[in-house]
Amino acid sequence: MNKDRFKNPWFWVGIGGVILTATGMEPSMFTSWDALCSAALDVVKNPFLLGTAALAVLGVFIEPTSAGLKDEKKEG
Repeated sequence: MNKDRFKNPWFWVGIGGVILTATGMEPSMFTSWDALCSAALDVVKNPFLLGTAALAVLGVFIEPTSAGLKDEKKEG
């Protein structure tokens, strides 16, 4: 895996967006710490949401131009 991804802030923005979307988070869930903790616990208790979030994050990590889960080594 290309470690340069972790240094790119847009990679982290993408991960955050994918997780928020896959777990069904809404702006109303971020109005207080209690609401946020409750929403996060609801996600943890739901195996379907955890699974879809994991698949979505995996989709961000995978390099679509290479076979398998690893990146191809760049020549040069």
